Amino acid sequence: EEGENVGTYVNDAGHIMTIASTILNSGISDIIPMDQLLAACARVAAVMEGQYVQYMPSVLPHLLNKATEKLDVSVTNADESNSSVEEEDGFEGYSVSVPGMGQKKIRINTTQLEEKAQSARALYEHARSLGADFGPFVEVSVNSFLPLVNCEYSGDVRATAAQALCQVFKAACLAASNGRQNNAQELLPVLATALAKQLEAEGDDDIDHENRFAIADALSEVMYDSFTHTGANGGRVAQITVSAGRALTDVVMSLIKTCLSRRSTLISEMGDYSFDNDQIARCEDKIQAESDYLTHLVDSVGYSMKSLGQQYAPIFAQYVAEPLGVYLNSSGTSDLRARLSAVCLFDDVVEHCGAQAASTFAPMLLSGIRDALNEDGVMDGDIVELKQAAIYGLSQVARHAPAALPPDVGQDLLAKAYIIADSNKETTANLSLVENAVSCIAALTLFEGAPLARVVADKSPLARVFLKGLPLEQDFDEAKICHEGLCDLVDNDQIKAREEYSSLLRIIGGVLSMVGEGDAVASETTCVRLVGILNAIQASVGGSEVNAAFATLSPESQQAIVAAMQ
Repeated sequence: EEGENVGTYVNDAGHIMTIASTILNSGISDIIPMDQLLAACARVAAVMEGQYVQYMPSVLPHLLNKATEKLDVSVTNADESNSSVEEEDGFEGYSVSVPGMGQKKIRINTTQLEEKAQSARALYEHARSLGADFGPFVEVSVNSFLPLVNCEYSGDVRATAAQALCQVFKAACLAASNGRQNNAQELLPVLATALAKQLEAEGDDDIDHENRFAIADALSEVMYDSFTHTGANGGRVAQITVSAGRALTDVVMSLIKTCLSRRSTLISEMGDYSFDNDQIARCEDKIQAESDYLTHLVDSVGYSMKSLGQQYAPIFAQYVAEPLGVYLNSSGTSDLRARLSAVCLFDDVVEHCGAQAASTFAPMLLSGIRDALNEDGVMDGDIVELKQAAIYGLSQVARHAPAALPPDVGQDLLAKAYIIADSNKETTANLSLVENAVSCIAALTLFEGAPLARVVADKSPLARVFLKGLPLEQDFDEAKICHEGLCDLVDNDQIKAREEYSSLLRIIGGVLSMVGEGDAVASETTCVRLVGILNAIQASVGGSEVNAAFATLSPESQQAIVAAMQ
């Protein structure tokens, strides 16, 4: 029935677009305003998705014309006594003092600016709805909308154009991943450079913070898509070069330092008790806006790092290590978000940039990890995220730089991770933190190469907490590692299937159920091994005991196990 409803909607949408195409092709705009018609077409595209492609030749030229239409701007002499902003007949006029030229009046067609922003929003919706099917329209869209990222007259135009272009780039990546035309590689440096340079040019005042956020969000999305989309050969469809990665990091790190400076000033002002409640509330809003902006900047650096891997290590050493290293500890800053940003990027360099980089920067990261896990007080959002990143970083040190972890420090951090991992997953409000801790104790003590494997004599409490915390579902990469590691522990008889069959049934049922729903929490090879464990349990444990344990599982887990065993 649901499929029939969707089909009905698509058929109705097709009839609507037939009418809309006729109007668009006729050029008549007195029936319905063109901006409203294009916005409606964007909504229809969301319903029709790939079936909408046939109407793009009628719709896209109108969006491109709005984007490329020359902006009506005039500069005239102004009355020096009047510097106010004036609005008249779709124009906005304001007076400015131009050095050497005196007072001038600038008049801008604000209707055109609104239409450019609306066309960018419509392009965003079309690219998002069509996905890979938007591929043939990528190049012309970028050529038309890229100049709007630098529109000096409207922050809204800059922000909407940036958002539209990041969605167009995603469509290019999807098309390339599907084996169609690939212009994503050529677009990556063009878009990344344009967005980063515009962020440099954006102002620092309250009016501009939403524009900064939108452009920074677009940049991080572009870098994310370049990192995550691969072609048939397994290689990325858009790979950033070392030189481009260095240039981007130089710009973004400068923006990060400026952002952290603004946050520091705001936090200091918050301590001024002469502020009234309204002033404090405004200050808190500004701090949160800077926090959101900072997240996208840090993500852009992080995805560049992950894309380049070992080649990024010299870039990290040159641009990131020193300025952010001071923020790893509470002695360097009282700003928890600054510490989180530093820990996250040091996590990434240890995990992704090779053995040499891991051993070089792990000691600095460990200092920040110890500080973060020693944080007491209310577990608010910032502290939870900081501890979560610290626990994650400890896992990376255990895997990639085990020699950097002194046994006494390792045991102290293990004790803190154990307390977090032993939480009740069903009731905790911090599930990602708990799951990171579950993965961490396995990386420290249970898995092959674990740095504390020979230091901790009795691992049974750790194995118990590890089993209790599985399956993992929040971070798919950590989930894959831990579910594969579980198979190793069972195969090596470190976890005995005959004794832990009830927990293993619960875990395996959960993993297979999630994989069946499309969640990549285990590889195909791991799933095969998990089924092998089920066979071993069936062969070694009495039927009544297995049936009793099976009866306690969720219906989804039961169905997944039954399907796997057939």
